[in-house]
Amino acid sequence: MDKIKKILIAIDDGPTSEKVASSGFQLGQQLNAEIALISVVDTTALMTDGGVTPGELEDIIKNDFKKNQQLLTDKIFKDYKVWTFVEKGKPFETILKVAEEWEADLVVMGTHGRTGLSHLIMGSVAEKVIRHSTKPLFIIPTK
Repeated sequence: MDKIKKILIAIDDGPTSEKVASSGFQLGQQLNAEIALISVVDTTALMTDGGVTPGELEDIIKNDFKKNQQLLTDKIFKDYKVWTFVEKGKPFETILKVAEEWEADLVVMGTHGRTGLSHLIMGSVAEKVIRHSTKPLFIIPTK
């Protein structure tokens, strides 16, 4: 495996994103690598109750992701230069696409460890990334 120069860390705005970002950051520091955070607005899951349009909801979620990335950057990465991506689409496809375009050498992500029905319905993003990725992955169990 070549030297890891760029690490893409995939996070959502859930409570586990801090653990995932922190683990990815430690790895990045040790390898002296460039780091990017990516959050994906899942356009396949945008359901609205009629109060807001899917477009407005998308903007709200995008802003939440941006705020969350900023909080993590301030708290974890401090002065370390971090790239940030907030994209929209199918999460696993978008993560792989950005990893390709940004030329990441490693993708870091968490797995929620869901099982049973919620796993069947949700289909784990991590699992899909694992199945389709051509890049090495660093998976952090967040249970």
